[in-house]
Amino acid sequence: MDKTIPLLLGLAVLTALPAQAQTPQTVFINGVALQASTTTKNGETYYQFKASDLKRIGAITAGGVIPKIEAVRGCVGDTLFNGVYTVQLLEAGNEDSAFGVTLKLSNASRGKLYNFMAFSPSNVVAATDSGTLPLNNYVGQWIDTLLPGTSITLHTRTDTHGAAIKWTRLLIRPEASAVKDMQKAGLPLAKVYNMEFDLTCKK
Repeated sequence: MDKTIPLLLGLAVLTALPAQAQTPQTVFINGVALQASTTTKNGETYYQFKASDLKRIGAITAGGVIPKIEAVRGCVGDTLFNGVYTVQLLEAGNEDSAFGVTLKLSNASRGKLYNFMAFSPSNVVAATDSGTLPLNNYVGQWIDTLLPGTSITLHTRTDTHGAAIKWTRLLIRPEASAVKDMQKAGLPLAKVYNMEFDLTCKK
């Protein structure tokens, strides 16, 4: 069966390799961090992935169909990457009468990441098939400036009506101005920069 693996980052993928010295490594495919084993053969490095992980993130589709990707997608606990920064959904759930999430934002670029380049609390949205609600009530510190390789934990939640709905997805949609500012700064933004977490599955 023909299987197509669309990658946002160029990778050499090999699913069956001879037993050699292997090193675990984190590799991003379709913007999602996956654990892979590496093998070197004839001076070339190959990556081995679990087929279930590749199917979960949409890297393997039946019949060679290439899915239209509007956002990098993952589960609770996954780390998503848009070429400049990574976001990991650490926790999601009801908080009294509100619905809240805890996110880990990391600067994965070589330049400074300013708050106007990233997303704001209002860009973090709880969603179902029938409606959405922004989580614009943040708790504590929000991002000011992140140096390369540094991280910050962000906590944000809905208003007092958030806990009444069983949310199924968490959307992160940076504003167009934030994307333009990253592009102007020469940061290597991927073609797909929106993020989406499936709240019904955990890594």
